[in-house]
Amino acid sequence: MSRLILILCLPLFFSLSSTGKLLADELAPSVEPAESVPALTTQQVLDAIEQLRSPEFFVRQRSIETLQAVNAEQIGLLSQAIQASTENEVARRCVDLLERRYATGDRDSEVVRQASEALEAAAKSDRWFVAEAAHDSLDRHWKRRVEIALLELQKMGAGMSPKIPEKLWESNREYSGPFNRQSPIDDDHLKIFIDEHWKADAKGFELLRRLVPLVSQDFMTGQSRLSVVLINGHTQQPEEEAELKAIFGDIRVTSRGAVCLGIVSQGQDANRSGVEVGLVQRDSSAFRAEIRAGDLLLKFNGTPLKDFEELVEKLKAFRPGDEVMFQVRRVSERTPFDVKVKLQGWYER
Repeated sequence: MSRLILILCLPLFFSLSSTGKLLADELAPSVEPAESVPALTTQQVLDAIEQLRSPEFFVRQRSIETLQAVNAEQIGLLSQAIQASTENEVARRCVDLLERRYATGDRDSEVVRQASEALEAAAKSDRWFVAEAAHDSLDRHWKRRVEIALLELQKMGAGMSPKIPEKLWESNREYSGPFNRQSPIDDDHLKIFIDEHWKADAKGFELLRRLVPLVSQDFMTGQSRLSVVLINGHTQQPEEEAELKAIFGDIRVTSRGAVCLGIVSQGQDANRSGVEVGLVQRDSSAFRAEIRAGDLLLKFNGTPLKDFEELVEKLKAFRPGDEVMFQVRRVSERTPFDVKVKLQGWYER
């Protein structure tokens, strides 16, 4: 008897499964190739925004599908609807639509840039519901937020390394504690250079604030993925330097000369003079001169070196292209030897 019931139920099961699949297909939004979607008129966009208020689910769903095709100029209409709508749900649907355009496609495209600015504006709204929804969207896509900000900063003339934002994530390194710290000479550590070629104006500071996730995401690791280097000759005022430190923290904002040796010093006994090299950055001045990790820099241009801070101060008197002489002690060598170094700048312009 039980076998007979099972046989009778099987056709019904497959019938219900098929019906469910068809129903799901009907509810799923149709996806057409981008080139086949006709451009929307301003009136069509306004009408679709108005239909977001409809109590009918299928009307709202149809308007959402329509609004997914807005172009860069029409992003502003969604932004206006967010600010003007008295209905929180309508505002939230518009934020969701902005997020879809923001999170997909070419991050350097005009439509993505406009969606980015619209979300940033919504995040500053006096209406907490709108601000919270926009903040949530930006936080979910914090890497894209950083990438877009970096591209905009480069267009303004900011120097940085690496120049390609994706390199920040290439290593897939886990930042899980103070014993897994990141090296500031690696490509997944962003360095922003502020020199005479770029002044961080109000817009620049706004973009710099969007990089804060590089600090906050790694806040328990001791070192973050970001540092700001103020290079001699920069035009920032003292209050602007203070603002940079307020954004990123004092230890992440440093003042340096025009040249970069390309080493990270190794901590050493306070009674021991010289600079012990911990790491050497690839293709840097030190790297090209074949200075190695573990070397002890004893003298700089014939004068004994006390510590790394003294070396930093001495380097401020030089320009890219200048040559200097180090006396180096290496573990594998019996006696110290001289190394000539041709100094490079911090980044390629």
